Amino acid sequence: MGCVTTDAHRKRRLALFGAGLLVLMGAVALVMAMASGGSSPATKAGIRFAGVPQQGNVLGDADAKATLMVFADMQCPYCRQFETQAFPSIVDRYVKTGKLKVVFQPISVLGNDSVVASRAVAAAARQNKLFDYASVFYANQEQENSGYVTSGFMTKIAKAVPGLHVAKWKSDLQSGAGSSLLSDAQRAAQTAQIAATPSFRAGRTGATLSPLEVSSLTPDAFSGRLDALTR
Repeated sequence: MGCVTTDAHRKRRLALFGAGLLVLMGAVALVMAMASGGSSPATKAGIRFAGVPQQGNVLGDADAKATLMVFADMQCPYCRQFETQAFPSIVDRYVKTGKLKVVFQPISVLGNDSVVASRAVAAAARQNKLFDYASVFYANQEQENSGYVTSGFMTKIAKAVPGLHVAKWKSDLQSGAGSSLLSDAQRAAQTAQIAATPSFRAGRTGATLSPLEVSSLTPDAFSGRLDALTR
């Protein structure tokens, strides 16, 4: 099962770790990343979320009529495509108008760099900056599993996020303070039987979310379902 099924998009099979193994892999990978350098540039690119309510991994009005849940890997190039092509329109059209809230579930599909990147975005969630950090990360995403997710790279991303307290972010990253968010995301992915990234679930807030299957990662691919849910 995957949410993007065009020939141009190869499926991303999940390796859904047990909670203990995910924590262990994250700790090992983080030590490796913190020991590495990194000179990849980070820019203040992507979506701006000023004025939009943000709490942990939730963007938008908590009482919004509809909910969109996004399962994504920070290294996945198709997740980046969603972030840069479809998500800005979704935010402007539905989230900023109070009709929709978005729940971002960071899951690790592609390897150790994904685990480290997920920990970085979860640490930003501690300051309600997950969506800002993810936006800048995706804007600067490099070749998957090339070793680019280093301490230097992640810190430059953090410094490019407006309003993020970098020292606190570093402390939360090193302590694993966002591990509960990652564990919850993993459980949600298992419950939803997620088999590819990005994957989407949508529905009325408070009700059971159902798969939102799209043929492309463009705004038009989402608008029909989201229009119906937010009327």
